[in-house]
Amino acid sequence: MIKKKSFFEDAENEQLISWKSLSMLKRYTTRFWDIKPRKYTWNSVKHQKQIRKVIIRARELWLLVYIK
Repeated sequence: MIKKKSFFEDAENEQLISWKSLSMLKRYTTRFWDIKPRKYTWNSVKHQKQIRKVIIRARELWLLVYIK
């Protein structure tokens, strides 16, 4: 069985988690703007929590929508 690697496992890619990078955040949401679970994104718990926090912050700033 091949273990898939998360994009954020590299130290330089970990710094890309930001509320400003909207194109990256859209990859981690569904078409109904729900946050994708770890099962589909292959992120670690740490990175998934960071992405969740950043998506919620972008929603509060009205950069992403809550519901489509």
